[in-house]
Amino acid sequence: MNGLKQKIRNITIIAFIGFLSFSIFFTPTVLGKGIENIPTQFDAKVEKNYEASFHSGWKKSSDGLQQATIDGKGEFASEEGEAVLVIENLKIKEKTIYQLKDNDLSQYTPKYIEWIDKNRLFVIIGYAYGTLTTGGKLFELNIKDNKLTSIIENLKENEEIISVKVNKNGTFNYKKHVYDSDNYEESESHIEEKRLPLPKLKK
Repeated sequence: MNGLKQKIRNITIIAFIGFLSFSIFFTPTVLGKGIENIPTQFDAKVEKNYEASFHSGWKKSSDGLQQATIDGKGEFASEEGEAVLVIENLKIKEKTIYQLKDNDLSQYTPKYIEWIDKNRLFVIIGYAYGTLTTGGKLFELNIKDNKLTSIIENLKENEEIISVKVNKNGTFNYKKHVYDSDNYEESESHIEEKRLPLPKLKK
């Protein structure tokens, strides 16, 4: 009987450790530094017959020749799970699928996009799972060379970018979600809106 109890105890301990490990990976916390380990490169693949079916709606580029969407997270790109960025060339009816590279356990995902010009987009990348964070870090994606560049470097652990708006005067506004306490509760947070010059096009 003692042997059976010990066996049950061992199984319980193993199950608890397994659950704890799962929680660490799939219930991310802004208390840690994990958000700093976001992948900084996409794999880009051309697929002519790809159909976006669970996406956030198309956004057209400034010249009207391309459109982009986030596919895999629903109408508001707010569902859990990893999504892909889809860019369609409207002239030749060809789609390019951008999926985060080296994204272990699909832990991160694009969450928000906004065109800067005909070849560049703002992309917010954050946690794919968990309900603690709604945003992430802000990047610029150049679709000509598939280069991803961080835009706002000084984010604190309790801060995340949730949206971006490009203005006609060479600036952009962004909204930053800030948790006011160590509890990281939505009710104990606020949103700040700031303006910065658009990132310069690198030659």
